[in-house]
Amino acid sequence: MPKRILIADDEPTVVALARQKLQSQGYAVETARNGKEAWDILQTALVDLVVTDVVMPVMDGVDLYKEIKKTPRLANIPIVIITDNRIFRESFQTLGVEHFLPKPLDAEKLIHKVEYIFTCADLERKNKQALLLGANAVVNKDMAKILQDQGCVVGASTDPIEFISNSLILMPRAVLIDVLVKGDVPSRDVIRSLRCFTRLSSMDILVFTQFAPEDIGSMQGIEELRQAKNDCMEAGASKYIGRFTPTTFWDMVRDKFV
Repeated sequence: MPKRILIADDEPTVVALARQKLQSQGYAVETARNGKEAWDILQTALVDLVVTDVVMPVMDGVDLYKEIKKTPRLANIPIVIITDNRIFRESFQTLGVEHFLPKPLDAEKLIHKVEYIFTCADLERKNKQALLLGANAVVNKDMAKILQDQGCVVGASTDPIEFISNSLILMPRAVLIDVLVKGDVPSRDVIRSLRCFTRLSSMDILVFTQFAPEDIGSMQGIEELRQAKNDCMEAGASKYIGRFTPTTFWDMVRDKFV
């Protein structure tokens, strides 16, 4: 599927030239005459990159940028600002914008900028791969969603053998393993297996529990959790991050992916 680029500019000739050049390079292109039209497109279309002018009617590039960045589903979309105004550029830089193109828009410079951004994004995504192993598929899905919202590429499994195989193939930045995975290949043995391979020796192995305190229900359950955690750490886990909760999970793993 081709990368999809959204161009917002109120100058028809600029938009037509940019669309023609991008399409000739294999990109899919959406166009908007102002920030409001661009914002409406973003509600339904999957977009990989936004290129926007600053001064436009109805909604300008500043308000469009702010709307995108405060919307979690869209916040990680790269944005290129078209401007030759030093004050505009400095203002956007304070907001965190890294990519600019001068006016009048040069099609060749646009292509170089787009290719650079997508190349960097591909490298970053390869460096933000994660695999999850947990007994509860619903919790795995919740964890994966949090990581994906932060730009990570995530695979989740409840099968230890599949998980080990995928780890060897993908060599992710980090893996997350529930300490209470049981069966023929418990968590501690999964970790030992991973650490047997030189290519995974520097990979972060983060272990956690999916159980809430009320789910453990007895001293026996507490002792089982404590022993499972200790076994996993002795087997070669990098860090125990505690119980999974949606509100604290990203803070516990952020340093492994940024």
